Amino acid sequence: MCSSGGPMADIDLKKLKTKKYHCKDCGNSFKGLGKKVVCPSCQSDNVELAE
Repeated sequence: MCSSGGPMADIDLKKLKTKKYHCKDCGNSFKGLGKKVVCPSCQSDNVELAE
Protein backbone atom coordinates (compact mmCIF):
# COMPACT_ATOMS: atom_id res chain seq x y z
CA MET A 1 0.00 0.00 0.00
CA CYS A 2 1.33 3.45 -0.92
CA SER A 3 0.93 6.67 0.98
CA SER A 4 1.99 10.20 0.25
CA GLY A 5 3.18 12.95 2.56
CA GLY A 6 4.88 12.68 5.88
CA PRO A 7 3.66 11.92 9.36
CA MET A 8 0.84 13.99 10.81
CA ALA A 9 2.02 16.87 12.99
CA ASP A 10 0.63 17.16 16.49
CA ILE A 11 0.15 20.91 16.90
CA ASP A 12 -1.35 22.57 19.97
CA LEU A 13 -3.35 25.41 18.39
CA LYS A 14 -3.76 27.17 21.74
CA LYS A 15 0.00 27.79 21.94
CA LEU A 16 0.28 29.48 18.52
CA LYS A 17 0.69 33.26 18.48
CA THR A 18 -2.56 34.31 16.78
CA LYS A 19 -3.64 37.90 16.24
CA LYS A 20 -7.13 39.38 16.16
CA TYR A 21 -8.31 40.63 12.77
CA HIS A 22 -11.35 42.47 11.44
CA CYS A 23 -12.68 42.00 7.90
CA LYS A 24 -13.37 45.31 6.15
CA ASP A 25 -15.78 43.64 3.70
CA CYS A 26 -18.17 41.62 5.88
CA GLY A 27 -17.35 42.94 9.38
CA ASN A 28 -16.34 39.55 10.80
CA SER A 29 -13.86 39.49 13.71
CA PHE A 30 -11.57 36.49 13.95
CA LYS A 31 -8.13 35.24 14.98
CA GLY A 32 -5.55 34.64 12.28
CA LEU A 33 -2.03 33.43 11.77
CA GLY A 34 0.47 33.92 8.98
CA LYS A 35 1.39 36.46 6.33
CA LYS A 36 -1.66 36.19 4.06
CA VAL A 37 -4.67 36.24 6.37
CA VAL A 38 -8.11 35.81 4.81
CA CYS A 39 -11.53 36.09 6.42
CA PRO A 40 -12.99 32.65 7.20
CA SER A 41 -16.53 33.92 6.48
CA CYS A 42 -16.20 35.61 3.08
CA GLN A 43 -12.65 34.58 2.00
CA SER A 44 -11.66 38.26 1.53
CA ASP A 45 -8.08 39.37 2.11
CA ASN A 46 -9.26 42.92 2.90
CA VAL A 47 -8.55 42.53 6.64
CA GLU A 48 -6.92 44.69 9.31
CA LEU A 49 -5.47 44.04 12.73
CA ALA A 50 -8.07 44.64 15.43
CA GLU A 51 -7.21 46.80 18.40
